[in-house]
Amino acid sequence: MRKAVIFLMAIAIALALGPAAMGGGVDDIGGRKSRFLADEKCSVNPSVCNRQGLKCCGDECVETKSDAYNCGKCGNTCKFTEACCGGKCVYLQFDKKNCGSCFNKCKKSCLYGLCDYA
Repeated sequence: MRKAVIFLMAIAIALALGPAAMGGGVDDIGGRKSRFLADEKCSVNPSVCNRQGLKCCGDECVETKSDAYNCGKCGNTCKFTEACCGGKCVYLQFDKKNCGSCFNKCKKSCLYGLCDYA
């Protein structure tokens, strides 16, 4: 019984510490940072990002095809109502090629994120 209580307490502590317990952190955009990149900055060694197919923007490795703060290139921020789809800022509410979500194509029209809504 005592072992079960200790085990449950250990799980509760690990869950409370979250990413910090795993050695990783959370970046200021809300996504996960790789714990393997935590000690090495890409501004010093750009190949850190290149190995993962990412681009170095400042000291962060980012996916420029989907990052709304670095869409297509470093520093290109999409507007509040836009999303980054394939490196381009698009309006998901009215874009016929990206209706409601990236790469969701409509046959006729896109209105409020719904294809062919009449």
